[in-house]
Amino acid sequence: MKIRNILAIAIVASAAGCQTFENMDAGLSSLRGKPYQAAFDILGFPDAENTIDGKRVFSWGSRETGSYTLPTFNSSTAYVNGQPIYVQSQGTKTETYDYHCKIDVVVGSSGIIEFTKYDGNIGGCERYASRFPRKPQ
Repeated sequence: MKIRNILAIAIVASAAGCQTFENMDAGLSSLRGKPYQAAFDILGFPDAENTIDGKRVFSWGSRETGSYTLPTFNSSTAYVNGQPIYVQSQGTKTETYDYHCKIDVVVGSSGIIEFTKYDGNIGGCERYASRFPRKPQ
């Protein structure tokens, strides 16, 4: 029963991840050829603006890192005078996470979006992907 639940959670999580990146790909692609204000309308004001080779590059980014503690359980068997003694111990382990995403929108001198790209993981990019309209399936 536990394995079935774990598999179901894994399938749902991977499907959500695919949807996040599909939404990012489609959403950012849909901005190309539009005035740069279209990106602002969807993503909000950028975190940075740079000029590279005469083009404006607007960047959005997020990063969240942290850690959390999980319980651990250990079972073992010891033999005392030939009799088995079952021992269970409980402890903890610390896991870390790093959710990050960076989006760049390159704008030509006419104010039109020429190129878009992003880099990150599901935890970081979900907040931006959710701002784009979902593609019908």
